[in-house]
Amino acid sequence: MLCTAGSIAIVLLGAFLLYHSSFESRFRRSRPALEAYAAQVRSGDPSTSISIPPRIGEFRTTDAERLAHGFLFFCDYGNPFDANGIAYSTEPLPENIDQNDYFTHVDGNWYSFWRAGREPDRLTSGPSEKPHDGR
Repeated sequence: MLCTAGSIAIVLLGAFLLYHSSFESRFRRSRPALEAYAAQVRSGDPSTSISIPPRIGEFRTTDAERLAHGFLFFCDYGNPFDANGIAYSTEPLPENIDQNDYFTHVDGNWYSFWRAGREPDRLTSGPSEKPHDGR
């Protein structure tokens, strides 16, 4: 009986940790910081490059690019051997662009994306990194 209870506890703990670290869960908890960052980017000069903090909410970030109606940034979700990220666009994005960028609608103006043919960035975190919290 004790072995069965221990097994159930381990399974439940694993399910909790998997859910807690899922993209959807991290996205939901990071939404306020993502929205604040989107407002910051949208208020900037569209002819300049985007400054990206090392973290936005719970996502470690590496690089950002402008889109016609928004932006995208690479972050630490998904397969570590792929280049994944999050995109924001005030206009709907197609499922793919030039067979290179593949978008999946998440919610509102937000998308997840995968870029073919790009080496994944090596994300590092250090004690001095502070998340973008919208302030």
